[in-house]
Amino acid sequence: MFSKLSAFPNQKWFQVTLLTVAGTLAFIAISWAVQALFAGDANAGRPGLLSGYVLPLLFIAPLLALLGVKLHENALLKQKYAQELAHDSLTSCLNGTLFSAAIDVFATGTGRRKGALLMVDIDHLKRINEHIGYSAGNQAISVIAGIIRSTVRSGDLVGRIGGDEFGVYLPGASKENAEKVAERIRHAVSEVLFEPSGSNWPLTVSVGAVLFETEATADDLLVAAEHQIQIAKEKGRNRIESTRLSDGRWPSRPSLH
Repeated sequence: MFSKLSAFPNQKWFQVTLLTVAGTLAFIAISWAVQALFAGDANAGRPGLLSGYVLPLLFIAPLLALLGVKLHENALLKQKYAQELAHDSLTSCLNGTLFSAAIDVFATGTGRRKGALLMVDIDHLKRINEHIGYSAGNQAISVIAGIIRSTVRSGDLVGRIGGDEFGVYLPGASKENAEKVAERIRHAVSEVLFEPSGSNWPLTVSVGAVLFETEATADDLLVAAEHQIQIAKEKGRNRIESTRLSDGRWPSRPSLH
């Protein structure tokens, strides 16, 4: 128990100490009150040393300290489970449901009705799975997820929205910002050395970018981005296609790469 307490952050240590002291004092006060109620003599308000002080210090204080430890451990477990439920286990990115919900909050909030959504689709992941194995496919997904996370800002959102697709939400991003981020991701993936089972296997991604300056829902942005992904694939993959969302319309624009 004491080794666990020594590992506490200062704030939690203080909370456990406060609980222990307050609980022990409360027990002593209750002990005094019970003896005063039933003793019926002049010394009623003076509890014995054993019952009034020794027992609380020997038994109640350690029990309260243990309770504090357990409460802290339960809080950590809840935090861990919440983290696991919110994130994809393979990539540590937000899961698709939470990613979409977060977009709806950001893209419809006051002062945030501007930004961009990038959809990043792994090219030929099915071919990797079929020729090398699903373990190699998972490695590719994990590597690309790491590249995406290292490319964006701390306030941007990255989610795994499909087996081979990622979403990158860039709140407040301009056209130039979005293009730079998309190109950094595309270029970094194409340059990475991926050697599952000792053999070099090139990785590339197709990126669909959607720029918006009006209120937009996650569905609006994802549908528009998916359309740009299809255009990129039709033009040979390993490229970026973009559009601007305006009043529900997303006309195709020339590719960025």
